[in-house]
Amino acid sequence: MLSVPDFINTCREVGLNVTYQRILIYKSLISTRSHPTAEEIYSDVKQEYPSISLATVYKTLETLAEHNLIGKVTPLHDLARYDGDTEPHHHLVCLECRKVEDIHDPELNKIPLPKQAGFIASGYRIQFEGICEECRLAREAEKERQEKTNMTFCGKSKN
Repeated sequence: MLSVPDFINTCREVGLNVTYQRILIYKSLISTRSHPTAEEIYSDVKQEYPSISLATVYKTLETLAEHNLIGKVTPLHDLARYDGDTEPHHHLVCLECRKVEDIHDPELNKIPLPKQAGFIASGYRIQFEGICEECRLAREAEKERQEKTNMTFCGKSKN
């Protein structure tokens, strides 16, 4: 993850204008590890810069992602999320709440790139899909609650 001064220098190196909006959007993104959506970043940035538009946030995020200044994660292909961490890493995606978490495991970065005729692979991202601990615990609690309700409804009691 680039510091703000490094972000500014890198923007200049790749030919991007350094604007107040870009800096605010980048600061918002790197202030969290939650892989926010454009709407979440917009909501955060709007507090400091009320006249910013959602379109500006979207356009800025896409521009920064195109220049590899930020990462773009599309869990389950339905909603783009953004990542301020540009170091090689992978993701865990909860199929229920859609939370995205980073995995920094050097072993996952050692997978050889495939060699297919006519295809030149430049990298890869691994996305593990499953149920996060919070959702798993909530499921278990709901199942337990339903079992208690069913036991009471049948005229039985656990006690």
